[in-house]
Amino acid sequence: MKIFGIYILLTMLTRNPLVALAVMVLIFFLAERRFVGILPDFTSSWRRVNRVRELQKEVRVNSANAEAYLELGEACLLKGQYEQALSYLNSAAAKMEEHPQFHFYRGASYYQLGRIEEGRVEIERAVRINPKVSLGEPYLYLARIYLQQKQDSENMDQLYNKLMQYGSPKIHYLAGNLFLEFNDKVKASQLFRETIENYQACRGSLRRLYRRWALLSKIGLLKIR
Repeated sequence: MKIFGIYILLTMLTRNPLVALAVMVLIFFLAERRFVGILPDFTSSWRRVNRVRELQKEVRVNSANAEAYLELGEACLLKGQYEQALSYLNSAAAKMEEHPQFHFYRGASYYQLGRIEEGRVEIERAVRINPKVSLGEPYLYLARIYLQQKQDSENMDQLYNKLMQYGSPKIHYLAGNLFLEFNDKVKASQLFRETIENYQACRGSLRRLYRRWALLSKIGLLKIR
């Protein structure tokens, strides 16, 4: 009833029911992003497009800007434009030999293009340079590669331990789904529980950041039972 009352009040103020509805949706979205954080950020794509435009202007002016090429490669990787991502990343290669994110993004692009072994080599190099790179996402790629290649249990256990140690709650949840996909319910359950425990241990803004993954992990646990 309170929501309906607010809607009526906004309609009276704006003198337009559609505008009043749009204002309520906007308020709900802003409140959800600020205090809850379960819904995805629908503005991220728009911000990413603007950033890509800025970076493209930058490399046209300064073709030696390796950091700009790296960021463009990341943006294209996120958009699923793997050939373009690889092209941008290769333009930065001369200055990025010891940059862990460069090797991760290039390895991920190789993997998505079906060049699995090249991808594995690049991603393994990334985590050798910095085991904490990209909040554990490289280990998620390596886990899929190792599972597809049916690597021995010792290699899988070592990778799993690093995934647990360096992964963020989001990566733990995604890895749980991956192991569930390959019918390893024990590791999947442990990863889902790790996500939930990390969420419960957090306070403040981190709880909002991790809430979505904790909720999805609870759903994942229900699938295992």
